Amino acid sequence: MADEADSTQTQAAIWLARIERGLEPHEGAQLRAWLLEPAHRDTIVNIAKLYHGPDIVAVLAELVPVGFGNPPPPKYKRSRTSAMIVGATLAVIVAFVPFMAIIGHTGLFGTHMKVSPAALPPDQEIYDTGPGKTRTVRLPDGSQIVMNGQTQLYVLFAAWAREATVVHGEAIFEVAPERPSKPFRVFAGGRHFEAPASRFDLHVTAPQSVELTVLDGSVTVKGLPFRWPTSPYEARNFNPALFDDSVEQPLQAVQLDDQSLNRRVLTAADIRSRLSWEPERVVYVTP
Repeated sequence: MADEADSTQTQAAIWLARIERGLEPHEGAQLRAWLLEPAHRDTIVNIAKLYHGPDIVAVLAELVPVGFGNPPPPKYKRSRTSAMIVGATLAVIVAFVPFMAIIGHTGLFGTHMKVSPAALPPDQEIYDTGPGKTRTVRLPDGSQIVMNGQTQLYVLFAAWAREATVVHGEAIFEVAPERPSKPFRVFAGGRHFEAPASRFDLHVTAPQSVELTVLDGSVTVKGLPFRWPTSPYEARNFNPALFDDSVEQPLQAVQLDDQSLNRRVLTAADIRSRLSWEPERVVYVTP
């Protein structure tokens, strides 16, 4: 039962990440099939309430009005972009999900989960490594992913998408060139990244915390869905930059969570130390 709950939680996290960036038309049918299970519907709502902003919760609250308990928070004026994302996501889901309800309760989303390949959506593969082991995953377009030990990730490679989700652990992504309409997308630590031809490392340190190290090229960190502070602590630490996209350059490390974004410049020695686990020796030089 524990393995089944972990599988459901991981799949819910993947779907929430896709809802945040906006569902592709073909994903609606897959989401519809997944939401037929009451436990799936319950889990996705619980995780959204714990770890996601009010825009995503609002989408689920309108579709699944049972189980939210508390009255809705005051409505603040959202930016036009945020409202368009919510509206488009809602329209896609409504088109494919005529009925949803909530029954039961599941646990929290943890950092270390195991999921059987049969539980994944179509066109998606699962890869993982044990302690002290590394693994290289080569994709059909020439991209490759080098996984550190105790890492689990999913890869979706299809005509319409190149995507990876780092559930836990660390991986170096080497992205091959592609047309601009098909960037490489990665979801990790509650954040969404897009990259053209580039090389970068992602280390998930907690369910909502990840460190990005850009080695070559550039990586776009997509902004979080906008939300207003809900406590004095959040008000004191409110950072509007969290809700804007940012482009990170080589030899930069960025620590990200749902409350902050901190950058620092790295030297070649810093990178060699950080990536000492890398199976192939790469020479890093500071310009």
